[in-house]
Amino acid sequence: MQAVLLAGGKGTRLLPLTVYRPKPMIPFFNKPLMEYMLMNLIGIGVEEIIVLVGYLKEKIIEYFGRGDKFGVEIKYSNGENIKLGTAGALKKAEKFIDDTFIVASSDVLTNLSFDSFIRFHREKGGIATMALTKVEDPTPYGVAVLDNENRILYFKEKPKREEAPSNLVNAGIYIFEPEILDLIPRGKAFDFSLDLFPKMLEEGIPIYGFPFDEYWNDVGRPSTYLQATEDVFLGKLRLPQINVGRDKGNIERGGSLFTGSKCLIRNPKIVGFAVLGNNVKVGRDVKIERSVIFSNVTIEDEVEIREAIIGENVYIGRGAVIEPGSVIGDNSVIEEYSKIGANVKIWTDSKVGRESIVLPD
Repeated sequence: MQAVLLAGGKGTRLLPLTVYRPKPMIPFFNKPLMEYMLMNLIGIGVEEIIVLVGYLKEKIIEYFGRGDKFGVEIKYSNGENIKLGTAGALKKAEKFIDDTFIVASSDVLTNLSFDSFIRFHREKGGIATMALTKVEDPTPYGVAVLDNENRILYFKEKPKREEAPSNLVNAGIYIFEPEILDLIPRGKAFDFSLDLFPKMLEEGIPIYGFPFDEYWNDVGRPSTYLQATEDVFLGKLRLPQINVGRDKGNIERGGSLFTGSKCLIRNPKIVGFAVLGNNVKVGRDVKIERSVIFSNVTIEDEVEIREAIIGENVYIGRGAVIEPGSVIGDNSVIEEYSKIGANVKIWTDSKVGRESIVLPD
């Protein structure tokens, strides 16, 4: 079986973290997000993966190469995939596809059983099957309505909570037969959700839905990124590549620490969790609460970082305070005793002077 990874988007909701890296390359426990979906696919026997690249594509190609270090063949479909839309970009890669294939968003973290998903698709015998995840709040999503045979009857886009016909939403993971490509026009902007699936429903072409209960997170915002990080420590998100505690008590009692290589840490106070990249230096009397710090960061004494994401090559001076929801872009300097207020985004290559206060709008 082949697989296609969607990796061309800009990840605008995660700015400024995506100024210098595409969303699939955002580090998650010090590996790119895309690597986890790649390993999921390799684990079920996928031998050939086509990656649809666009924004900052060279970062993805440089890291993953032709797949040799992962034991899989990787091909790239290049071009203006953002302008073409998800289905239009897939059409451009048509020459590579000759068998049943999985399509997945490269930045989704999930414990979906792909083996069960494939069996379901083959049992139904259609040309398209969509994974449907169950969410508590379906209002930001397109909600799917199924019949008794799990055939999708229609979608209700972003319904009010009381009007949502179900809690099943598109998980961004599909199984297609090559015939699906005949429904997609060449060289034209065409999206799965906005164009392809409505066209199939209108023409009576079956789309089957596969509901699943396992973990799913599309890591679309800084808050969901931090939630996914916490979910690894809690054992809700199981990633074989990461060996951390699975006891909720660890987080509640004192906090869990995960570091990369060559870190220098002077007994910080950790609340909840702290994930550090490579070559991170943490001074004395530092408090880190439920935060992620990328590589090559220096944190001086008496700093407080709460529920924040700190980009690469950042310097945080003595006594600075970073409040919940804030994101500090790469290559920035936060000087001594400055304060970054809640939900503030500091753009890349910024400098906040000594004893300054940056507040949200």
